[in-house]
Amino acid sequence: MRRAWLALVCLLALPAVLRAQGTQWNEATVGSDWELYARALAVRGLLSDEPWAIRPFSPSVLDQWSASLSAAHPWKDRLPQRTAPPSHFELLRPSAEVSDNSSYAWGFNDGPVWQGKGVNAWATVGGDMRWGPLSARIEPLVEYAQNGAFQLEPVPAGAANPYVDAMMPTSIDLPQRMGPGAYHLIDPGQSYVRIDVKSLGAGLSTEDIFWGPGVRNALLFGPNAPGFPHIFFGTNQAIHTPIGRFSGQVIYGRLQQSNYAPPSPNATRLGAGLIATWQPPSTPLTIGFTRFYHRDWPAHFTQDDYTLPFGALFSSRGAAGLGTADNQLLSVFFSARAPAMGLEVFGEFGKNDRNVDIRDVMLEPEHNSAWLLGFFKVIGLDSAHAGFWTVRAEAASGRVSAIQQIGRGQSTFYDHYPIAQGHTELGQLLGTPLIEQSGGIDLGVDRFTSAGRLGVSLMERQMPPDTWVGMPANQLRSQWDLGFGGTIFHGKSDITFQVGHVWDLNRFPGQDVGNSYLRLGTRLGLAR
Repeated sequence: MRRAWLALVCLLALPAVLRAQGTQWNEATVGSDWELYARALAVRGLLSDEPWAIRPFSPSVLDQWSASLSAAHPWKDRLPQRTAPPSHFELLRPSAEVSDNSSYAWGFNDGPVWQGKGVNAWATVGGDMRWGPLSARIEPLVEYAQNGAFQLEPVPAGAANPYVDAMMPTSIDLPQRMGPGAYHLIDPGQSYVRIDVKSLGAGLSTEDIFWGPGVRNALLFGPNAPGFPHIFFGTNQAIHTPIGRFSGQVIYGRLQQSNYAPPSPNATRLGAGLIATWQPPSTPLTIGFTRFYHRDWPAHFTQDDYTLPFGALFSSRGAAGLGTADNQLLSVFFSARAPAMGLEVFGEFGKNDRNVDIRDVMLEPEHNSAWLLGFFKVIGLDSAHAGFWTVRAEAASGRVSAIQQIGRGQSTFYDHYPIAQGHTELGQLLGTPLIEQSGGIDLGVDRFTSAGRLGVSLMERQMPPDTWVGMPANQLRSQWDLGFGGTIFHGKSDITFQVGHVWDLNRFPGQDVGNSYLRLGTRLGLAR
């Protein structure tokens, strides 16, 4: 442990002696501080109104923002206005981070990283290339996690292993701990190769995906899990038409389970989906929908696999015994902005099954459903020196409804059957951790100045031990996470930190268990 912290101290000292190249827009990856900052600029109308429901943004959008952002803003010196040359290569600023959990595994919205009990350390290095319409970003991540032992929640007798999820041990790949010893990971990270021609783009990527209108949370895809290898094609920026602006994307990917998943005939899955958005003319409104399917990885691809994202909205060939079993998730969403007020409101409603027909949808719209509501408020942002505030709030619920009591079987939003891995990649949720079991809230207040960002966050999750409706109060469980963190600019480098405490109430019957955590990191400028 001492050596890990000593290595980080040395890394934090390096910026003082380096002459370096600073931030570029290509660091605005899903879930980053730079993306949050860009969101604030967009809400205030300082960036072109691309749909934030389809992320990561394409290189052409980031180039457009870099070339067009001439208004004063606190990070103007960090994100200078410039036009990207048609062909270039540049090294990305390498990063290194260390975290420590005192009592149990804890960490969310951190991509492929697994933050177990004890010390965790990870680092990235890579480069960004552009050659005409072809572009690439290669930034692999390596991690070591001490993954120390802690008291696990009891699992049913006969479970595949003691690390499986205690609530859904046979229908979701969500380990409490990644095995009995240290955990190591080498991941492609935020990497891609793509080609863009006019308003269309296609490529291969392992980047984190964000589908939906939320800031930090989404029902289908967010930055909580590793990005899975996928091919994609669609728009690279909104297409203008007389009836509004349209954007869309189709993906096909390969999803994998962890080493501690429930038993399954197939360890890999085919994931296929689509998202489409519409922005009415001269209206700061976005409306859209998403669909995503999980299916066992086929031995031989057929037309049915290629057309999977465009499959039937109702019934299921697998459930009817007519074809391969699969699982569909669907959501509809909106977001609306008032740039003069610096305010954005948004919402999303999702379903984790296919209905038999329209009548089924209308009779029981709450069956296997989830929702997310939130707002993002920008206060200030009218001077390069004064700085500004952002306030965000997101609430989500996948609570099993009362129709469970009349025999209408339901599940948590992310667990699947007969595909046992659920909506996960390598043991982590692809969607928001707020509805891992039931529901929760995520609040944040941040202050942005020319020196960086400081902020405080509060997350609460309801974690009932099963899907029984009407559970006694003494068996309820919830987690509260209060954290303080930020990014501090130091020369051309960034220093990041986060410190906080988790109160896990009724983690075991009548027993609360706390966890303190600390996270430190740096993204180093490169010597010229």
